[in-house]
Amino acid sequence: MSNTPGPTLFTRALRRHVSADHPVPLYYQLYSLIKNFILDGSLHHSDKLPSEQELAELFDVSRITAKRAVNELAAEHLVERARGKGTHVIYKYSPKPVKAPMIGVLEEIESIAEDSTATVLECALIKPPQTIGTDFGIKPGDTLLHLVRTRERAGGVFGYFDSWTADVQLPKSNDIFINESRHKYFRESGVHFSHVTQTIGAIAACPTLAKQLDVEVGAPLLSLVRRSFRQNGEQEELVDYLNAFFNTELFQYQMDLKLD
Repeated sequence: MSNTPGPTLFTRALRRHVSADHPVPLYYQLYSLIKNFILDGSLHHSDKLPSEQELAELFDVSRITAKRAVNELAAEHLVERARGKGTHVIYKYSPKPVKAPMIGVLEEIESIAEDSTATVLECALIKPPQTIGTDFGIKPGDTLLHLVRTRERAGGVFGYFDSWTADVQLPKSNDIFINESRHKYFRESGVHFSHVTQTIGAIAACPTLAKQLDVEVGAPLLSLVRRSFRQNGEQEELVDYLNAFFNTELFQYQMDLKLD
């Protein structure tokens, strides 16, 4: 059975990425947003897209705008339209995982924080989107720590970070995240990880990311999704979900792997 993501994926914050205030045509903004979700695996093969009317209502655009965005996706063979059945994703996302020592991942997190300065755009305990809440296995109405930051080094903003975290409280001051990593705050809050997964890809900058990272709309960005788990008896449970975007002109992601 296919799923229709609707507002559970296209959250209110993401819907603001499509705006008449941006110089890029609305249809292209909507097309780019959905395309990136398909390419990074957020929208899976066989997932059903909202109808043109539903997209128009979600993003406050005309139905003609929504139709043109979907037509562009179909022209690139990312989705397929069928009369009476709707529009489904036909692109098959297949990440190619690389195994690396967890200590190396944690050292990389600390290193980025030590060598840069953050600007906190949001820090709040709020109810997450349904898709995020389902991944965490939380009850309806429960909250997670939502932290949105940019990081800069030598006067250039190189990264945009959007994270959700369970079982941590709001810090007394957001300033602790300016020069320190979230991971240090987690340790101090008694949260420890036993397993980390990362998916690295590439997306085109939407208007909001382009503005925050000072790049052109459509510029290539490095995309990283990191899920951090802890062991709870025989089960693993998700503790932290991070979605990061990097300006490739200012940031390179390096891994030092040792062969067995």
